[in-house]
Amino acid sequence: MPKVKHLKRSAITAAVDSKPIKHSKPSSRVLEILRKVRREYQANRDPTYAAWSKKYMRNKFEFFGLKFPKRRALDKQVISSSPILDVEDIYDLVGLLWQQEEREFHYFAIDYAVKFRDVLSCDVATCLRSVECGRQLLITNSWWDSIDLFTPKVIGYFGSKYPKEVIPILDQWIKDDNMWLRRSAILHQLNYNENTDKERLFRYCLLTGHEDEFFIQRAIGWALRNYLRYNRKDVKEFVKKNEAKLSPLSVKEALKHA
Repeated sequence: MPKVKHLKRSAITAAVDSKPIKHSKPSSRVLEILRKVRREYQANRDPTYAAWSKKYMRNKFEFFGLKFPKRRALDKQVISSSPILDVEDIYDLVGLLWQQEEREFHYFAIDYAVKFRDVLSCDVATCLRSVECGRQLLITNSWWDSIDLFTPKVIGYFGSKYPKEVIPILDQWIKDDNMWLRRSAILHQLNYNENTDKERLFRYCLLTGHEDEFFIQRAIGWALRNYLRYNRKDVKEFVKKNEAKLSPLSVKEALKHA
């Protein structure tokens, strides 16, 4: 069993890489999109909801206070009125957005990456660069919301598109000292549904099942519960056989709808 750091909730921020995402000098196209996003967000900010959001996220981020439907509408407006970027510009835009203080910028970056994930994976080499870019996002400004939004729709998508090249990287993430990368590895198959690689899912659960980290325990339960919808028999058998190796929380979450 790999040696893994066990992080308490109070120590979670220690798992975040403090190094900024590196990017080249951004183009005028990139800077214009950033200006548009900032302008729309500032014009629609809600201080009351911003304060609530900041408290809900344990004061880790600042917020404009944009509720999901409003933010999504603004994002679509900005994207539809902006030129389509090439790969290098997308890297720069996402990197700049991720350096901004307000959390909504990070959500825009994730939505943009999801929308243009085929551009980010147009060939194997580009996809592998995008996985590395994604890794930097996952370990920077990390919290459950960004991990859970980005991992299944982007990293998981890359893994389904180029499994031979990408899945071995996730096999390394599940052993990584960074807790958020381990959580990402566990959750990357959430959208695979009946095509889930059950042996890999079960192996990842066992590799991390001993951890006392809340966000790992919840991820295991969530991943198993999600796959249970497509393979009740094998999931229930796996949980029963390995109940002593999994946390009570993981077991409870896995079998919530069994």
